[in-house]
Amino acid sequence: MASTSALHVLDRRDVQRICSGQSVVDLATAVKELVENALDAGATQIEVKLKEFGRDAFEVSDNGAGVAPENYASLARKHYTSKISSFEDIETVASFGFRGEALSSICELAASFTVCTRTQNDAVGTLLMYDASGALVKETKKARPTGTTVAVEELFKPLAVRYKDFKRNIKKHYAKLLKVLQAYAVSCANVKICVFNITGKNSSRHVVLATQAHQTMGENIANVFGTKFFRTLIRSSTTETEDNLSGQERKVEGYVSKVGAGVGRSDNDRQFFFINGRPFDLPKMAKTLNEVWRQYEMKQKPACILNFLLPLGDYDVNVTPDKRETFVKHEAEIIDAFKTGINKLYEPSRGTFTVQPLLTAFAQRFPAQKPKPVIVEILQPRNQRGAASAPSSPEQILLDLRKSAKRQKLYSPLPSQAILSTPEEHAWSFDEMIKQRQQYFEEEVEYERKRKTNRLKVPKTCSTSVDDNALETDNEVAAAALQRVLKKEDFKRMQVLGQFNLGFIIGKLGNDLFIIDQHASDEKFNYETLQQTTVMHQQPLVRPLRLELTAGEEMVILDHLGVFTKNGFTFLVDKDAPATKKLKLLSLPFTKHTQFGTEDIRELASLLMDAPMNTSTIRLPKVMAMFASRACRSSIMIGTALHKEEMQKIVRNLSGLDQPWNCPHGRPTLRHLVDLMHLEDSNDSN
Repeated sequence: MASTSALHVLDRRDVQRICSGQSVVDLATAVKELVENALDAGATQIEVKLKEFGRDAFEVSDNGAGVAPENYASLARKHYTSKISSFEDIETVASFGFRGEALSSICELAASFTVCTRTQNDAVGTLLMYDASGALVKETKKARPTGTTVAVEELFKPLAVRYKDFKRNIKKHYAKLLKVLQAYAVSCANVKICVFNITGKNSSRHVVLATQAHQTMGENIANVFGTKFFRTLIRSSTTETEDNLSGQERKVEGYVSKVGAGVGRSDNDRQFFFINGRPFDLPKMAKTLNEVWRQYEMKQKPACILNFLLPLGDYDVNVTPDKRETFVKHEAEIIDAFKTGINKLYEPSRGTFTVQPLLTAFAQRFPAQKPKPVIVEILQPRNQRGAASAPSSPEQILLDLRKSAKRQKLYSPLPSQAILSTPEEHAWSFDEMIKQRQQYFEEEVEYERKRKTNRLKVPKTCSTSVDDNALETDNEVAAAALQRVLKKEDFKRMQVLGQFNLGFIIGKLGNDLFIIDQHASDEKFNYETLQQTTVMHQQPLVRPLRLELTAGEEMVILDHLGVFTKNGFTFLVDKDAPATKKLKLLSLPFTKHTQFGTEDIRELASLLMDAPMNTSTIRLPKVMAMFASRACRSSIMIGTALHKEEMQKIVRNLSGLDQPWNCPHGRPTLRHLVDLMHLEDSNDSN
């Protein structure tokens, strides 16, 4: 230590201000602490009022037990708490608060701090005023029901820089606060939470969040985010038992997004994680869920509301001031069990395909320049045919598909504003549509004009008198009916009918026809084979290279030397050397077109830190890209004629893959073509 200044103890007031600024870092933290105090007091009704989004003032009211008179003087003092009496109690604490820092920190950072409280034993309530140090300065009687109200004005006013930033970015603070409050709203059963924002000169009061005292998490989710969002979720429950002796169980309960087009979200804004009802940031759990989800849906992200039920001694809450981070005992086992549970939950949805709406896509891709009036039949359930009422299902357009002098009929929904054209204006071959990733059968399309029931004249658009909103639910039902679920084992049973266009294999499973991309399928098989079996070539260094690693990185490498060897890195280990200096690099991976360096060692170590128990397939991103390129070049190309045995081998290989639904570059390996039952039904109807 080279400083010439003498050491001295900081003033207590300065220490308090420094620590308070660390405990309460934003508006969300301050309000969260007050809401948690209300929950710890047994409140069933909590009301949060914000003035100008929380910039000018905010208050939290509850109907909890209230504050006893003997605790008035110490209520806002630093480190006064009733939740624990010693450090050892932290391991078994079940309450949200326990450090005795929240109220004193808010008091220190606000221009004004008051508490109005009453217990069941009090005849009347009491209004308490505190100064910045947490000392009680005024006490007056005030009528109020049992409970507590904490009012705060001008948060961060004593800190000039933070206060200016707080006012400038108040909308961001407000948005973060709402997400925090949403977490408590969905997780707390039998608690009614209301949030109001008061704005403008007229003090207009806007309700921004309001829940009822529901008994289940599912009801809370529907209340907070709406029933439409709740219908996109599926219930999840996973149990992991520690051992036969203790018999302790760890459970994961809650809801995650269903698999399907349009179900996920563009952002992870609705991923909520809890441990025993307490909100936490669990990045490893989120990463695990997202990785599993990407096997089914590449473009969107899943929503989740998950509660991890763990023994109290299995996690440490006292990690960060806001208690949002935690250390979890047996974390790897829990992640592995969680991943297994999510995979089992999603397994029935592997290979879910939506039947192509033929006329919808045709009308959208090839609109007519001069549409002519056509007659469109609206099909109704058999028990309603002949009635004058509107159809109960989405508009169904009867198509006449003609090819090789054979007439076949398919039904497909049509958007209410899709522009239709006559068949003479557009004629497209099946080959052309396959090239444009549209699986259509028709070369010419003409609309049925000879049926006698429920005919509509459509000059430019297809429409009915039925309200679009009324058809919304029916459209969802119809879409759900057009789903095909395909499991990996089904590839073993799939019948190969032949090859189309020297690039696609036509397969039949039951009444369903599938079109399989021969190149993408063979590419994915070769890619996963390379990933599992390839040991990278090694280039020895002229002399061992000492590595500059952190202690954590060094520990990960020592624990996974086999993984690094498989990836082409070898080390000289000096066990007697001090930490961070135990490893020297002996060789690097070697390939013709890809270069590797010491930064790849750190990246691989980072991947292993976040990986669950199974690390046998961990590879660097640049290695995975290299495998994808090799697999592509060595696979069967489009334009290659195949014998039936070769086609069967390609299809059977898909059954043994970990993720057979997309090639390494994201291109789908197969698509659903048609349900043959629809063809039979249409022929029977004629």
